[in-house]
Amino acid sequence: MTKDEVQQLLQQFDQSSLNEFKLKDNNFELHFGKQSGAVVKRAATLPSAATNTDTTTIKAPLVGVVYLAAAPEQPVYKKVGDHVAAGEVICVIEAMKMMNEVKSDVSGTVTAILVENEAMVDFHQPLFEIDPES
Repeated sequence: MTKDEVQQLLQQFDQSSLNEFKLKDNNFELHFGKQSGAVVKRAATLPSAATNTDTTTIKAPLVGVVYLAAAPEQPVYKKVGDHVAAGEVICVIEAMKMMNEVKSDVSGTVTAILVENEAMVDFHQPLFEIDPES
């Protein structure tokens, strides 16, 4: 599903009387929910290249808006295929106007980014999958 198709779905959902919308297709998952009349994009899972049972999942330590880059004009912290060191910042989550750094627990290679930039994330929602170094 392309970004334009997701935006069209979001616009149609916003104009509808639905309070929740879920879409699953193989390893792609999309979930919209409304709170207080506003549309909240709660989760967007992007397909990963390969499923590896030995990967480590980095989860959101709190509820908020995830940012994959330090600023809109800055490059993203990590892309799929990038090496990450333990303790390295991989994204930030804004909660109550506070920016909270999310750091990797392990060293390895980023195999999947499971959220989109500026998406609303829930507590313990998977953010990244990392193939740890041996």
